[in-house]
Amino acid sequence: MALRETPYTMQRFFTNASGVSVTVMLGLAVCAGVVLPEVSEFTAPYVFPALFLLLTFSLSLVTDRPIAILTKPDPAVWGIMLWQMAFIPLLIILTGWALDLPPDIHLMLLATAVSGTVFVAPTIAHLLKLNSRLPINGMVLSTFLMPATLLFFGKALEGDGLNISISLYLSRVAMFLILPLFLSVLINRVIKALPRSGSPAILSALKFGAIGSLLVFGVGIMDGVAAKIETDPDRVLQFLAVAVSFALATVCGTIALFWAMGRELTIAATILSAHRNVGLTYALIGTAAGQDFAIYVAISLVPLVLSPLVIHLLCAIKPHTAAEPASHVADLPQT
Repeated sequence: MALRETPYTMQRFFTNASGVSVTVMLGLAVCAGVVLPEVSEFTAPYVFPALFLLLTFSLSLVTDRPIAILTKPDPAVWGIMLWQMAFIPLLIILTGWALDLPPDIHLMLLATAVSGTVFVAPTIAHLLKLNSRLPINGMVLSTFLMPATLLFFGKALEGDGLNISISLYLSRVAMFLILPLFLSVLINRVIKALPRSGSPAILSALKFGAIGSLLVFGVGIMDGVAAKIETDPDRVLQFLAVAVSFALATVCGTIALFWAMGRELTIAATILSAHRNVGLTYALIGTAAGQDFAIYVAISLVPLVLSPLVIHLLCAIKPHTAAEPASHVADLPQT
């Protein structure tokens, strides 16, 4: 079994926790971080530990064969990855040069373009009644392709102020990607070795651990946003405009490119390309993209929080009656 076919699937992890939407909870956490700056300041030192735990728990929940997805992903996902992780960053670089964008805005756009897909991708596929196979494959694959694409395309903007320490960068890749991958494999081996009756309890603990980590990250990453709103509200609006513009432009470009390839592939590519895990990029490069990059990362959560809620409302207005396709990844080798 490649993907969890239990009540604790990644889809349910993000859409249902004791009857309360985790997306709404994250939105409330983000709002709390802004309205209560003392709370976000207190939580700020735990942002990166929370991100580490979130990655570890999420990889453990999404699939019991994360390495199999990396070594033998669905063939259809490679076309999406080429567009998402290569052509979009290239277009961002060329567009920034053509429009003579301010260096800091150009860097933030590129940091977004090279980021892997955020873990909410399977949720959106679930809300749209789509098979989660491609979103899950693309989410895992893009997450681990991101360090290489960031270094490669980042070279083009070194003159604009992107200064990455290779040694520090590699240590952070090991901390926030390699170690969570290793731990997720270890966790799944432990789960397989336990009696079947014990698995639901462990998976439930992983789910709520991931939810808790997500909320801590959401509150802590907002540290400084309230002060920025007071001192430079135009800058905050500029960051919000950048994040929203990137998402909308990516949606339009992806739909135009993949439209002829079928509805499911088009929607999967759009979900993967438009919802980026900029928080992980921030964990890897810190302030190498500018002192305000942390504020931009916080602001970029706004469209990510709103997207599943908007889609959920649209689906509620026009409910789907077709049966939900099974969520599985076929023919993946054991790891």
